[in-house]
Amino acid sequence: MIRTIPHLSNLWAIAYVLLISIDVAWADVYEMKDGGQVAGNLIDRGKDGEYVVETTEGAVVTLTRKQVRRVVSQDAKYLEYVKLSRSLPDTADAHRMIIDWCKESKLNKLTDHHRRRLLELDPSDEQARASLGFQQHQGRWLTQEEIMAQRGFVRYDGAYRTVQDIALRENEKRRKTEEVDWQRKIRLWRNWLDDRRSAEAVQLISEINDPYAAPALVKFLEKERNLQVRDLLLETLAELKHPQAATTLVNFSLNNPDREVRLQCLDYLIKYHQPISLRTYVKVLKHRDNVMVNRAAEALQEIGNPEALSPLIDSLITTHKYKNGDAPPGDITTSFSSDSGGGGGGGLSFGGAPKIRKIDQKNLDVRQALVELSGGQDFEYNRKAWRRWYINQQVREFVDARRDK
Repeated sequence: MIRTIPHLSNLWAIAYVLLISIDVAWADVYEMKDGGQVAGNLIDRGKDGEYVVETTEGAVVTLTRKQVRRVVSQDAKYLEYVKLSRSLPDTADAHRMIIDWCKESKLNKLTDHHRRRLLELDPSDEQARASLGFQQHQGRWLTQEEIMAQRGFVRYDGAYRTVQDIALRENEKRRKTEEVDWQRKIRLWRNWLDDRRSAEAVQLISEINDPYAAPALVKFLEKERNLQVRDLLLETLAELKHPQAATTLVNFSLNNPDREVRLQCLDYLIKYHQPISLRTYVKVLKHRDNVMVNRAAEALQEIGNPEALSPLIDSLITTHKYKNGDAPPGDITTSFSSDSGGGGGGGLSFGGAPKIRKIDQKNLDVRQALVELSGGQDFEYNRKAWRRWYINQQVREFVDARRDK
C-alpha cells in the first residue's frame, strides 16, 4: 500500500540543504580516556603530537596525546546520518524520510531505531511493523519472540527452546564447569599428599560431598598406584550420589584382584547406593572366565536380592574352554575340539593347532549364593531340582498375592 505523507517534499528539501553542507571526506572518532568522544577530521598535528581536529559541528579543537585513548575511523555517510538525524523534527514523516535515506545509503543497521520511534508516533504504520518483524497473530501485532513465547518457547543460544530444555542445558553447562573445577582442586590436593600438607589434603578430600566431584575422583583413582591414597579416594567417591560412583564400585567389586577390596566395594554399594542394579553381575555369570562367574555369584550373595535366584540356577554348572594342559584341576567333565574349527570331538588335531578342552565346572560360590538367597535350601548342583523349587516358589507367591486381593 502506498502511503501519502503530508509535507514530505518540505522535509526532503530540508534534508537536501543539510546534506550538501556536509563535508563528505572521511572522518575519525577520537575516544577520550575520560569516556567522551570527539568526531571530526584531523587538520594538523602539534609539535608534541597533539591532534588538531575540525569537528563535525565546525569547531576546531586540540587534543593532547594523553587525553586520547584511541582513534576510530568513520566514513562520511555515517557523519551525514548523524547530522541529518539530529537536525530533522521528531515526527512520523521525518523518521520515514530518514529510514528511506538510510536504506539508499546502505546504512540498514540504523533503520530499526527510527522504525521503533515511528511506531510510537504512528502505531498504524504496517510497513514499519512488518520490517521490525511484527506479525498478525490472533488479531494482534506481535514479534516472533512474543508469538513463540505464547507457545512456550524462548530464544536461547540462537534457537527457540522450551523452558525445560533451557534448564537442562544450563545444568549441563554448570555440570561441566563444576567438574573442571574439581579436577583442578583434587589434582592440587593429591600433590599435597606427598609433602608436609598431607594431613590437610586428607581432610579436604575426605570432606568432599559434591556429586560433581565424582568424575574427577574416578579419573585420579584409575591412575593411582599408592594403595593408601586409592583407599582414601575410593571411600570419598563411595559416599557421593552420582551414577559414576556406583559404576566404579561395581567395577572394583568384580575386577579388583584383592578380595578384601572387592568386599569393601560391595559394602559401600549396599550402604550408599540402594537399590543396586543386578544387571552387570548377572551378565558376568555368563563370563568365559570361571573365576569371574564365581566373583559375580559372591557379589550377588552379599547384595542379597532374591531376583538373582533364576540366573544363579542357570550358572550352577558352566562350560569353559581351555587349551590342553591349561585346564584347572577338580571335579570336571571334559570334551575335546580343535581350535581350527574343524569337526571332531576328540582324537588328533590337524595342522598343529592346539586342542581346546570344553570343561563343565561346578561353581561353589554360585551354590552358596543359592543356599543363602533361598533361605537355606540346598539341592547341590542339581539344576532341575533347583528350578522345580524356584517355580513352586513363584506359584506360591502368585497364589498368596491373589488371596490378599
